[in-house]
Amino acid sequence: MITLSVDINSEAYATGQSLGVLLVTAVAMVSIWFATRAWRRGPVPAGAVEAEQASARSIRRNNLVRGALLVVAAAGLVRALSFEGEPPAAEAAPVSQSPAAKAPADAAGTPEAKRVVDAAPTVGAYRLLAGAEAAKYDEVASGKMPSGKHWFYDGPGEGPVGAILQINTVEWDTRLADEKRSNTMPQELRNFFAGARATEVTAFDAGPWGGKLSCGFLPAAAHPIVCAWTDSGTYGSVILADEQGLPEAAEIARNFRTASEKRT
Repeated sequence: MITLSVDINSEAYATGQSLGVLLVTAVAMVSIWFATRAWRRGPVPAGAVEAEQASARSIRRNNLVRGALLVVAAAGLVRALSFEGEPPAAEAAPVSQSPAAKAPADAAGTPEAKRVVDAAPTVGAYRLLAGAEAAKYDEVASGKMPSGKHWFYDGPGEGPVGAILQINTVEWDTRLADEKRSNTMPQELRNFFAGARATEVTAFDAGPWGGKLSCGFLPAAAHPIVCAWTDSGTYGSVILADEQGLPEAAEIARNFRTASEKRT
């Protein structure tokens, strides 16, 4: 998976954009003030009457320019404040848990739901392959799959494998934990889909566990669909060989996620 160099959704990027707008606004205001200096002052008066008229005219012109500068300053301030960045994925709000669940609180006092990942035996029309069925696909995919755990599912189509589910968590993978401390969730997904060379990538509702979910088409002959989701401590994806539309694939991806990831 490639890594894009700039996280345009991060708080740091938003701060940089805001500071850039404020700097441009300040430069524009200074330029306007100096560019209108001669016009504001007007020609040198020849007499007392002309001097009085010139003074009144200069005051009006200065007030006009000051008003224009106020408009520019207000527009720049509004624009600068419009940039809102996202915190790193690791700092995203944890998924709420049921009142009956008891878990330790994090530093902010928010109860943390414990993640339990276990691939569901069935997800709709998809059936988990196990034993000798899965072993042959594990051997073929060895070294080619993303980090974390992965499972193979038979699907509703004619192919031997209808879905490949992959899930990783910060408890298993210190590298993922490091990435989530520096990248936002949109950046994680953007990196994933860029590395997969997916097309028509579209965001969808992530389901009850929150976070973000997107799906896109893979550049293979049969145009399989890949969906990926992320939250503060988990990253998962599912490749679907038997689906044709992104909305339907997103619904199946949510089903895979909620069936295989639990919060206690």
